[in-house]
Formats: sequence, C-alpha cells, structure tokens
Amino acid sequence: MDYRAYQKASEKHLSTCKSIMNSISLLSANNEALIMQEIKLKSVLHNVYYLSGYTLECIINYAIFKHFKWSKPSVRDNDHNFSKRCGLSYGNLKQTDKPGNYPYIIHKHDFARNIDILRKEFSASKIPLIDITEKIDNEVLKLFKSWNVEIRYHALTSNYDKVQLTTTNIQNFVNTTDRVFNGLMKIIG
Repeated sequence: MDYRAYQKASEKHLSTCKSIMNSISLLSANNEALIMQEIKLKSVLHNVYYLSGYTLECIINYAIFKHFKWSKPSVRDNDHNFSKRCGLSYGNLKQTDKPGNYPYIIHKHDFARNIDILRKEFSASKIPLIDITEKIDNEVLKLFKSWNVEIRYHALTSNYDKVQLTTTNIQNFVNTTDRVFNGLMKIIG
C-alpha cells in the first residue's frame, strides 16, 4: 500500500463522520423519531466514534510518512534509514531485518502512541492532540485515550467505563478530528 492511501482514507472517513453527525443534528432538530430511537442512535454514535478514531490513525500515519520522506513503494517495505529518523516501522522487524526494533509500529493501530512522533516535530503547531498546549475537552481526551481498533467488534451493549458515547461527545470528537486533519494537511500537504 502506498502511504498516500492513508490520507485518502482519512479524508473519506472524516467526510462520512461529519455528514452523519450533521444528519443526526438535523433529525434531532426536527424530532425525527426513527434516528432518535436510542438503540439506533447508540449504534450510529459507536460507528462514528470508531471511524473518527480511524481517521486520526490514518492522517497521523500519512503525516509521519510524508514528513519523514518515505520513498518505498509500499508501507510494508523495510527502510531502516526512515525508521531510524522517526522510530516507526510497519511491524516488528524479523531478526534478519536488523538493525533492531523500533518503538512505533503501524500495524498495531496505536495512534495514541504514534502521535508522539508528530509531537516531537510539531510541538508548537496549535494542532489539538499534537501541540500539548492546545486545550482539549476532557471528554474528547478520554475518547482519544480509550479508542482502539478493537471497538469495531464491540457489541452495542458494551459498557465503556471511561467514556460516554453521547451525541455531544462524539460531535466534539469529530470536530477535534477535523482540526487535526486540517492542521496536518496545512503543515504537511
């Protein structure tokens, strides 16, 4: 996979999340009962939460590859020069792929950890989650810290101990995701 596919996926999923949240807002304002049924709304919010997190993961990966000048045809290729510059590899490298393991691994879907790479490079960027001086709503921060790729498999009845999947919280999470996307695209292109 070419690293630019991360940017395209991020843009597509962000657009979907924004459209869904817009629709929820419009339907709510018009008291449309169908979408407002609690179980259906909960399902939609759960999916928007997953997609927004995936959007963040994709744009973060894209920004890392672009900023550190990835030059291989596929992100699955090994490039020790690239990995030495940023600490990122696609997966755990085999012993034959020396030199060593790198602290950041894409295939583990740990964007909350991979974002540290961008924090080192863009600490004064005014981009939420990357510039730590940027204030973020506490509930959004909880959503960010709690997101993982496995939530796509969680049942709707899952009990989220740390987060509340409310319309307001998910809307704020999507808005923050939008700010991260646009901020990185402005810097990275």
